[in-house]
Amino acid sequence: MKKILTIALCLLTAVLICVPSYSQKKKKESNKERKERIAKLVNENGVKKDLFMFITRSFNQNNNFNFNYQTINAATAEYYVDLKKDRISCCLPFTGLAETKARQAYSLANTDISIIANNQITTIFGGWSEKQKSYMYQCIFWNNDTDRDTQAVQVTMTVQVYPSGKVYIMVEVPGFQSVSYEGEVDARPYPEEANPLTE
Repeated sequence: MKKILTIALCLLTAVLICVPSYSQKKKKESNKERKERIAKLVNENGVKKDLFMFITRSFNQNNNFNFNYQTINAATAEYYVDLKKDRISCCLPFTGLAETKARQAYSLANTDISIIANNQITTIFGGWSEKQKSYMYQCIFWNNDTDRDTQAVQVTMTVQVYPSGKVYIMVEVPGFQSVSYEGEVDARPYPEEANPLTE
């Protein structure tokens, strides 16, 4: 009887040790769950112009009007666009012919001319487009968070967000070739009150 109680006690102890560690493992999100979660994000926040978008690819036209593509690792959160009503935070590469011309025109030979803004005030137009079956926004703001910086350029960003979460963005700097991007809506990878990605 004593032996049976000892075995039972050992089994119970093993179960109690294993169960919490197993339950603490984060459940991996399935493809279907991810799609549903992202569709819900777009549905709830699209009308409020409150969306975070990871950028996965950029492309621009060369002199022969052929497209040059650049794939971006979205997992690093290096390139993104974050809209919050009348504010924008973003980090986007400005690439190819457009970059070369802009560097020459703005004397930015030694300056990174990525499109960068951190909680910058933006003029934003648009909303749901029944014709396009997507949210269409146009944002106008100054690169480098200021309109007084001699190297700041005015940026017009057109954002198209589909209910699936797929995102298409076109960035225009006056007088230069536009650069386009693809990406996807997802949850912000940082708390609402802070944006360490651009600090």
